[in-house]
Amino acid sequence: MTPLTASGTPPASPGLRVRDLARTRGTAPALRELLGAPVLQALPHAPHGFALLPLNDPERPEDPERPDGPKRASAPEHPVEALRTYPLPGGPVALVRVPRPGPGDRRAQPFDPSALLWLRLGLAEGLLHSCVGHLGGRPSGDSTVLLQPLVKAQLAEAAAEQAEFAAWLGGGLADGVPASRLRRPHDRLTRNGRALLRLFGAHGFMAEGPGGVAHVSELLADVHQDVEGAR
Repeated sequence: MTPLTASGTPPASPGLRVRDLARTRGTAPALRELLGAPVLQALPHAPHGFALLPLNDPERPEDPERPDGPKRASAPEHPVEALRTYPLPGGPVALVRVPRPGPGDRRAQPFDPSALLWLRLGLAEGLLHSCVGHLGGRPSGDSTVLLQPLVKAQLAEAAAEQAEFAAWLGGGLADGVPASRLRRPHDRLTRNGRALLRLFGAHGFMAEGPGGVAHVSELLADVHQDVEGAR
């Protein structure tokens, strides 16, 4: 029997919660949800020795970092220095080097492959929403760029692709599938994000805006997927 929430509705699945956070709040909050804790407790296993992690959020009272302190993606047992930081909407994330796990290491479990797809879908949906708002504010003659027929057609295609992908994920077709067999779905999300960036124009190349979001989304697929296993 499916448990109900206080409102009488079934609780949202972890993938749907991650998707919603990625769409509405950004990459860092979604990653925290994916990792299962507001503050990172243990580094995840990553097949290539790198991971993308949310930086500690100084606005959270349980975070040990001060707002003016060093930016560090850290877990109590495994503090690591950020190799590169990405200042994104919703908070910065960092690329870190993850040592190979030893016997009994709590990092032995990778990110859930299907939840990672949900996260990237949410980021793509957030990009679509931002793109519509951006183009709706750009004048073009007596109208806006958003209402140009070619632009509307491209946005509709991107939205349809996302809806189809959401239906595929919602059907559970990625549940339990090894990460090494999910390269094609990740490639679909990458193409979707890049198509939206082209509609942003020059704004799409901003590292702290849509360009950074799309770039980090692609990095998530690269560093947390066993690409070699798919060959």
